[in-house]
Amino acid sequence: MILSGDLKDFSLADVLQLLLQQRKSGVLNLVNEKEKAEVYIYQGNVNGVRVNGETPEDKIKEMLIASGKVDKEEMQQLESISRDMNRPLLATLTAKGHLTDEDKKEWLQIISEDMVCELFGWLKGNYDFATGIKAQNMMSAQLNISTEFACMEGMRRIDEWPRLHEALPNSKIVFRPLGRNYEEDRQGWDFLVFGLVDGRRNMEQIAKQVPFGSFRLSECLVNLRDGGFITPIAGTLDEIEIHAPVDPQTEKDRKTAMILGIAMVLLVFAVTLRLLVFWMQSTKEAENYKNPHWKNGESTIGDELIRDNLEALLIDYADRKDNFPNELNQLVKTGVLASHEIKLTNGTRPSFHKITEKSFQLK
Repeated sequence: MILSGDLKDFSLADVLQLLLQQRKSGVLNLVNEKEKAEVYIYQGNVNGVRVNGETPEDKIKEMLIASGKVDKEEMQQLESISRDMNRPLLATLTAKGHLTDEDKKEWLQIISEDMVCELFGWLKGNYDFATGIKAQNMMSAQLNISTEFACMEGMRRIDEWPRLHEALPNSKIVFRPLGRNYEEDRQGWDFLVFGLVDGRRNMEQIAKQVPFGSFRLSECLVNLRDGGFITPIAGTLDEIEIHAPVDPQTEKDRKTAMILGIAMVLLVFAVTLRLLVFWMQSTKEAENYKNPHWKNGESTIGDELIRDNLEALLIDYADRKDNFPNELNQLVKTGVLASHEIKLTNGTRPSFHKITEKSFQLK
């Protein structure tokens, strides 16, 4: 191993450009949490890739099965023949007429480019590069990805992913054609994707039948939608999200917005609480003003005035309760007077008789 480090400190673009400047050959190993990738370098450029054990050849095999061109049982037989003859599976598929040389070259190139460019979304993890003959053995005269192209395209995809992710929030979206014929670039990728949109297949199912990855597929679908050729079917927009690389600036903005939202909620709560306290105080002051003989639930009439104006106190009580008491002891029970205060100035206990709900007799 001659080069190693952390992708947070030295990005994939930096590593590839350094290898290009030095015209190095070898294997660049990448590890991002549970994901692993191997990028094979020959004289500074990419000539092979493997991600989580999958190669571009494996993608072509999956495409042929998903499209119905080769069934699983026949594919197993072709793999057995390839092993017995010690030759690549794609060569056997071409010899048997399941794959043309033109398609094989084109698909290998575009699939490899997509697999390499999607690695630029690995914004954290480790890398190490080692020289050796393994990369030279992986070299194919039919495959050569320019490091400069890979870096520019990879960085473009990092910038574009948030827009595509917003337009296509999950991989379960199903599109249907709008009835318009696609008469633009009939040899382009948009036309290929348009032919697979039938109102039944979702993005995951379409992805298995095209020779490129999720980013290029998302671009094609958005182009077709914006061009008025297809539209999503209602009810398929709110399921499982596409796993797209997270843009650091977007993530930072999201966290900032969340903090501001929490602060705003707390501010509204504090203002509401303050207004509630103010309202309660105003209500209590209004009640005290309405009945000057009461304050905070207690009578403010002095001892002498209570004894001389027991009748006024009963009227005051009726104003508060909307009813006269049945007996004077009820004034004690409600805390208006103490027991010893229910007497006239001469020390005798008055005689109280309630006549109606709104009248009484006091002697």
